[in-house]
Amino acid sequence: MSMFKMFKDLFPRQELLMLTNEVSYIHRIQGSEGIEEAADLIYRFVKELGVFDVELHTYEYSRSYGNLQPLTGWWVKDAVLRMVKPYEKLLHSFSMSRTLVVAHSPGGEVRAKVVNVGLGDRAKHYEGVDVEGKAVLVSGNVFLAYREACRRGASLVLLYRDDLPEDAVPYLSLFLRPEDISWAKALALSISRRTAYEIIRHISYGDEVVVEASVEAGFRESPKIKVVTARLGDVGTEVHLLAHYCHPGGTVNDNVSGTVALLGLSKVLSKAVNDGRIPQPKKHDLVIIWCPEYYGSVAYLTSRPVDNVVFSINLDMIGEKQDVTGSTLNYVRPPPRLFHPYEAVVYYELRNALSNSSTFSSPKKLISYRFDVTPYEVGSDHDIYIVNGIPAVMINQWPDTYYHTDLDSIDKFDPEITTLISSAVGSATYKLLLNKLDKSLITSYVFEYLGSETSWVSDDVRTYRLYYLHKVLRSRLIKYLNDDLGLGRLNISYDGLTSGGVGIKYFYRGPPDIIRLKDVIASLGEEDLNYLETILRGRKYLRTVIQVLIPLLLKEPKTIDELKSEVIGELGVDIEYEVLERLVNILVKLNYLVRVVT
Repeated sequence: MSMFKMFKDLFPRQELLMLTNEVSYIHRIQGSEGIEEAADLIYRFVKELGVFDVELHTYEYSRSYGNLQPLTGWWVKDAVLRMVKPYEKLLHSFSMSRTLVVAHSPGGEVRAKVVNVGLGDRAKHYEGVDVEGKAVLVSGNVFLAYREACRRGASLVLLYRDDLPEDAVPYLSLFLRPEDISWAKALALSISRRTAYEIIRHISYGDEVVVEASVEAGFRESPKIKVVTARLGDVGTEVHLLAHYCHPGGTVNDNVSGTVALLGLSKVLSKAVNDGRIPQPKKHDLVIIWCPEYYGSVAYLTSRPVDNVVFSINLDMIGEKQDVTGSTLNYVRPPPRLFHPYEAVVYYELRNALSNSSTFSSPKKLISYRFDVTPYEVGSDHDIYIVNGIPAVMINQWPDTYYHTDLDSIDKFDPEITTLISSAVGSATYKLLLNKLDKSLITSYVFEYLGSETSWVSDDVRTYRLYYLHKVLRSRLIKYLNDDLGLGRLNISYDGLTSGGVGIKYFYRGPPDIIRLKDVIASLGEEDLNYLETILRGRKYLRTVIQVLIPLLLKEPKTIDELKSEVIGELGVDIEYEVLERLVNILVKLNYLVRVVT
């Protein structure tokens, strides 16, 4: 029997649904009592399996980790939003949508007239508008809009998003620091597009719109970051599987799906080890990690040595019913400079697991789900491994129509694809732990990697990217396999490759962590803020450049030309010199980077 089939046959499908219900019931907002309750539930489940060395690591939200600022503790129990003019109507309630209360909103009761200020995240949106004591309706950047409204004495902030299904109540968050509590006085509620448009329509008719909001919430002392780890083996080096367990109660795919996938996989491993079907790890230890997104992974990785971590797999939003959510399963690779042969094992095991359909007359099996392989992109806990120089992949379903809304509910969850992904990850990982690595598989994967990594690249950078990949992957493969694998036969050159540049160089001075856009945006002046938001709207991939590639690539001083060259190679996109220079100078102003004159 194949290892994948064994994992799949042992996977507890019924318990998967029960666990999904149990975890998603808890309102798991960062800094809350609920997120600590969820960690305790996970810890008890894995501890009772009896096979793993299980630890509950506790850290403090009240201190900084990496670039992460301290976070205030928070609790919420109930909330109601009603319209009382021009007529009475219940708009939303916490019992119907746990996403109603914007995370870290203060509590209280408000009756106020609604003023529509559009985006509401700039001072210019409030020119000539009196919002003191009023409710403001906004659709812009959540934190900036809330801060602007509070500065002007608003009593209630109603936030909505234009890009969601009309009845979806979005999950929005302020993630306030302890020092923000002094000015964060307005209640903050998230409303559906349907509700927002109803209010806007009444205002356009000249009606006075008055709402009443009641929020039973507040701030709490000494919130804890809890990270659960389950270790199998005692070799010394480690392969990590991780998932974040935070987010609102009632939501499932993000990321209860990854959380319960690892719980189910833990149960499979426990049974297989106890029954003697698989031995203890021989090459690497397995460490399974459940953590609050970013806060947990940063706290955990910065509190311990990471040199012994060789590879990581992040499961984030894997359980989608693709025909309902419109998603595709993405296998997100690390940057080329962190290529690791273990990518191949996981990739092929995953692809084969998803291949359940027959052709007309061929023995080959076809992939039964939408599946793609994508270059590195920022957005989840794999980022923390990348900036620490640890190869990491993410398995993720995207896009998702119901992402970060109360409609990310269990009816959108597919236990079958969750089982297939979990079993593939489990079997691939255990092959690595037992040192069953097929070099011929790696060889074929590398050439596929070269092709797929350039198939979507524009003609003007394709030659250079091929050269870059050849140079980087060849050195990586020699390091890990001590075998050229024939890559030396490639004879590609590109005159634009820069090295050893002179002049002003830039160096990342921060800790091994990503640069968070919220912190950047909250610290910028109006001119730089307008520039950054404008350019990010048109080029979302610049988030990856700012947040991860710059901290990763500028661990050693580089000129703008050198940085531009490496960004093209790593990302496959040519960024204008002037754009990259402006972004670098913004980060210099905020003390993330320093100039070095050579």
